[in-house]
Amino acid sequence: MYIPKYYRLTDRDEIGALLAFSPFGTLVAVDGGAPIAVHMPFEWREEGERLILEGHVSRGNRIWRVAPDNGEVLVMFQGPHAYISSSWYEDPNVPTWNYLAAHVYGSCCVLTDDQLAVAMRQLLNHYEAGRPQGRTWEALGDAFLEREMRGIVGLRIEVSRIEAAKKMSQNRNAADFAHIIEKLEESGRAEEQAVADIMRQIRPESR
Repeated sequence: MYIPKYYRLTDRDEIGALLAFSPFGTLVAVDGGAPIAVHMPFEWREEGERLILEGHVSRGNRIWRVAPDNGEVLVMFQGPHAYISSSWYEDPNVPTWNYLAAHVYGSCCVLTDDQLAVAMRQLLNHYEAGRPQGRTWEALGDAFLEREMRGIVGLRIEVSRIEAAKKMSQNRNAADFAHIIEKLEESGRAEEQAVADIMRQIRPESR
């Protein structure tokens, strides 16, 4: 991913926050010289200095058969983004798009049945534990789980490198920067409000 140096995001905590905010990623692999992709949820964790992604796909999706044979796979995560009108600048210029995104690269392998059970338990408990009558792993019967687990395959990606971008009008002067935030907040759209919030974190004086 092309990232000018003033938009490059390297802070590990901020990248982790992006993965937590937007866990539904796009896994890209190569099959016979052609790219294939699947949209899927990921859980991530740190193992010492290593970052690990785990997810699952339908057994009918061929990507789980080819991804482990790729030397490196790519997972893309997209955070908040918004169109930035050039009419919000003091001087004439061109419009742009503010966004937060990460390209995560690593080696892929298939989880064992036991590893998949652990991963699915963590996934369900993560999203269901706080819900009224949440359907956590423990709330589902063994026979049901055994039947449903036969239809999916778990994938583990050991991350080798991350390219992340935080393009939030950092190149604009103070007046333009504050005006962009004002206009984004006027829209009322959740996505644009999220971009405005990130921009305020970059320059708190813009409040």
